[in-house]
Parts: sequence; structure tokens; C-alpha cells
Amino acid sequence: MFEFHGWLSLHSDDWDDPDPAVLEERLDAAEAALRGEIEKADDGFSVFEIRRAGNGLRTLCVHGLRNHRYEPVVDLFRWAAGNLAESYGLLYVWDDEDRRGGDADHSNAFRVWRVAQGEFDEQADPFLSPCVPTIEKPWP
Repeated sequence: MFEFHGWLSLHSDDWDDPDPAVLEERLDAAEAALRGEIEKADDGFSVFEIRRAGNGLRTLCVHGLRNHRYEPVVDLFRWAAGNLAESYGLLYVWDDEDRRGGDADHSNAFRVWRVAQGEFDEQADPFLSPCVPTIEKPWP
């Protein structure tokens, strides 16, 4: 099972530009580029959605539950870090097949992929992990 939930706050490199029209144009371009990448990741089975709120806030929301690892969603956030450096967000992933070997068995834990200041890195989750028994009861 591969469960994921994430969000990305979309920002442009001209966030502090005093001209709102310039900011809007840059955000439109960033959103268009992101939509192109979403098309590569969207499987028609999961949720990939950009929402607009007040004061120029644009947020990507992703959610899905698949039978096996779905790397395109991780790649989408990796792309955002490399191409939308002012954007930031989190992607939470629980992959019950994530047994990297040694002490790196993450099959019972959420992992958090962080996008911030153009960097993309993986973190441990302190809130919902270990998944069993934190969010699910152990099997009898």
C-alpha cells in the first residue's frame, strides 16, 4: 500500500515585486509549468488539484492510495523544488513496502518529503508513526 497526502504553496521569484500585475503574471507562469508536470503524475485515480485562495495564494493538494509505490508523485515534488525554488510544502508518504534494508525499514512509518528554498529532502514523521499502533490497531 502506498498512501500519500501533500501540499505545496506556489510562489514566484518576484514575490516582493511592488507591481501586482508582475506578481500575477509570474504566478500564472509558475502554475502553468506546474500543471504540465501534474499531467505527467496524474493517474486519474488520485487527487492532483491546484486551488486559489485570497491574496494570491495558490496551493497544490495531492492525495492518493495505491497498491504499490507511485514514484511520479515524489518526482512531482522533486521537480517543484528544482524549478519553483520559492515554493514550499510537504509530501507525506506511507509505503508499506519501503524496506531499504538494515536499520532503514520504513514500512510502518510515514516519511515526509520537504520542499523548501529549492531543496528536496526526506524526513522522519514524528506525528503518525509508527503507523501501527498509532493510527491502526495491531492485527490480533
